[in-house]
Amino acid sequence: MSDNPAMRAVTYCRFSTDRQDSRSIDDQERRCRAFAARQDLFVTKIYSDAAKSGAHMERAQLQQLLRDAARRKFDVVLVDDLSRLSRDLGDTWRIVFQDLAATDVLVIDVETGRASDEDSARLLFGVKGLFADQYLQAVRRQTHRGLEGRAIAGFHTGGRTFGYATVEEPSPPDPEHPRRIVVVDEAEAETVRRIFVSFVAGKSPRVIADELNRAGVPAPHDGGKGHKGVRGWGHTTIRAMLANARYTGQVTWNTHKWLRVPGRGTRRRVPRPASEHVTKTVDALRIVDAATWAQVQARFASRTRTRSPGRPRGSVGAGHLLSGLLKCGVCGGSFGLLSRRKKAGETYQTLGCVAHKSRGAAICANDKTVSERKVRATVVGHLRNVLTRPDRIEAFVEEFQRRYRELLDTSGSRLKVMEAQIARQRQQIEAVMAALVTVPGSKALGARLATEEAQLAQFETERAALTDQRPKVMPHPALIARYVEDLLTTLDTDVPKARAILMRVLRPFTLTPDGASYRISGALNLSAVVGPGVSEKFSSGGVI
Repeated sequence: MSDNPAMRAVTYCRFSTDRQDSRSIDDQERRCRAFAARQDLFVTKIYSDAAKSGAHMERAQLQQLLRDAARRKFDVVLVDDLSRLSRDLGDTWRIVFQDLAATDVLVIDVETGRASDEDSARLLFGVKGLFADQYLQAVRRQTHRGLEGRAIAGFHTGGRTFGYATVEEPSPPDPEHPRRIVVVDEAEAETVRRIFVSFVAGKSPRVIADELNRAGVPAPHDGGKGHKGVRGWGHTTIRAMLANARYTGQVTWNTHKWLRVPGRGTRRRVPRPASEHVTKTVDALRIVDAATWAQVQARFASRTRTRSPGRPRGSVGAGHLLSGLLKCGVCGGSFGLLSRRKKAGETYQTLGCVAHKSRGAAICANDKTVSERKVRATVVGHLRNVLTRPDRIEAFVEEFQRRYRELLDTSGSRLKVMEAQIARQRQQIEAVMAALVTVPGSKALGARLATEEAQLAQFETERAALTDQRPKVMPHPALIARYVEDLLTTLDTDVPKARAILMRVLRPFTLTPDGASYRISGALNLSAVVGPGVSEKFSSGGVI
């Protein structure tokens, strides 16, 4: 660690959940400031993430710290304890010895007083990171074990199923920490029974959803997450309920587990083997009788046998060029692919309001459909007209050149940082060689010299890679104009790649019925192509 009193320091503080005392951050900051004062470090900023898990890196203040480090806004990061940065071993190593080390920023663990540039730092930080990671795994195991005990005892373990509610257990053994039990919600249970009886009577999930919506029966997620702002029952919800054995009183826990996506705050759901499931039958939670359940499953089986193998009924497969970029002008819901057919080797696709198709006229009265080809031709034609206008080509060239110069500046800064690291490493080697002159034949110094020389070789390899990445020639405007034309050609030849491009330059387009036709309106977000803040509204006449 440097003794330079002018070194700029920042602190990073974090506590895990909203159940912890928020004063923890104040305590961490106080200890870091006291350490900085003793080491003559000047604290310029405090970064803190409250109620954020250390199991992932998707934390706003941590990400801001990493961005500011890349801009060389400070020299040292102080943490009260290394686990504040992360409890994941891989993430800790990446933050300290890759992300921050690449910008020549030190990390100091205030608890031990050790800095990341010390000889034994990798060993010490690795051990501390391993302990933090083991703690995280232990907490997960303990939490899972506790949930298993609650499931076996019949208590609530989380989640929400339509038809049920949770209440506090009567006469809890620990009044300070009452547990919750699941009970039947009679009002919702009546709707569940209605759905099962209707299906047995021969109605399809789509018809059942339409009837419930016409009757104004609240759907499971109305006003909450899951429907993207569109209320009401959908046929997929009905189908999932008809296959849910929970309504027979069979309660199954531990069917899935959630795995974190590395480096991110998101998780993905992974099925567990049947041998790990915990299943109980609780008669008090039965909403659907055994005979009705058997009839429903028999009808599902017969529908499956009479349908050709492949995608489920109603599925239209892969998306089209404008998937995810269209919305209904009546209800605000998704406007997507409703059907696909082939004729004489050509594929014809029909678009319409998904909410109307799935939930019925009570949710959205827009029953008009339109050819996907006509919508695509209108939107892509407008995009082509905008991007090939002389003023837009000129603006595109200017933006391309601006980013080129910015890339040169950034790569130049990174090269300067690497040159400084190489210079320091060479000084370190010279110091070791001087020591060898004093103590000739020392095996320890010989090994140290080999280590330092290997580090120098690594730095020089990284410098060579940075040099290779630097752009060599400023692109000619004619080449940039050709790039625009290639981009437009992609829209006609490579649907997956073209859709990724459109996601960057299009705002969602709204299709609104206008008599027998549709009116398309929206905006092109040209910031990604032409320059920051550049947007252009678009409105067409009738499409059909």
